[in-house]
Amino acid sequence: MSRRTVLAVVVAVLLVVAGVVALAVVLLTHSSSAPRPTQQTATPVKPKPAHVHHAHRRAQPLSLPATLPQRSVTLPILMYHRIGRIGPNLASITQRLSVTPADFAAQMRWLRRNGFHAVSQAQAFDALERGGKLPSRPVMITFDDGYRGVWANALPVLMRLHMPATAYVITDRISNGDPSFLTWSELRALQANGVSVGSHTVTHSDLTTLDDTQALGELTNSRRALERHLGRRVQWFAYPAGAEDARIVGLTRRAGYVLAVTTQPGSVQSAADPLELRRYEVLDSTHVNGLASLLRAVT
Repeated sequence: MSRRTVLAVVVAVLLVVAGVVALAVVLLTHSSSAPRPTQQTATPVKPKPAHVHHAHRRAQPLSLPATLPQRSVTLPILMYHRIGRIGPNLASITQRLSVTPADFAAQMRWLRRNGFHAVSQAQAFDALERGGKLPSRPVMITFDDGYRGVWANALPVLMRLHMPATAYVITDRISNGDPSFLTWSELRALQANGVSVGSHTVTHSDLTTLDDTQALGELTNSRRALERHLGRRVQWFAYPAGAEDARIVGLTRRAGYVLAVTTQPGSVQSAADPLELRRYEVLDSTHVNGLASLLRAVT
């Protein structure tokens, strides 16, 4: 083979190699510039906030009319105390006033399934004193004394079922070092999640045994402490042990309360007696069947 022929073959091979290289460069460039599929990342879904009933921090105080209306509404008010486990170490009175968390949850579910609608203090006041309309089969859920189980055991159930309630607390027992009772932070958590807070006095004294100055001190000092710590007006009250008379009712109104509850049974509430509302006590022996029988008889 002549030198000229060999040279021609070499040139041809080089041209082929150059073409292959150029083609590869083009392919690689196209691949790198093409849009790459993006990785789909899931956006976390935030849980929906709990249904709460917030009172406006700067709301005007409620007041009772000079002449109270002559109307009545059917509104069973349930009175609970301690929501917690029942054991042999509990004092007999404490055991009697206790409802287990499971029993309480079952009772609330029964209310919901049977068409009862829990209402707030503000709704009750509006219905009684202003003629507002309550939902069908209204019921009010209340807790006396300020036991910690209201926050730890009752609140999760109430939030899950979107049921407002009221806690009447003894202010001397709040954050006093006794783990059986609420702290101020727990009380604020209750308020922030649909539980209205009312007074049950400073020391849980029988007001009927006190003179006017002492009784008024229990009524006003407890209210001021609650308003100072909670930043909200407090105008709901529960008489310790249900003890009240005409003098104490007058002092309760003078102290700025507009609704107050007794321990007298009954489901018909009178607008003419907003400071003597009636309640039904729920005890360790009530259970779901007892609650069902009670409410079927009065509604």
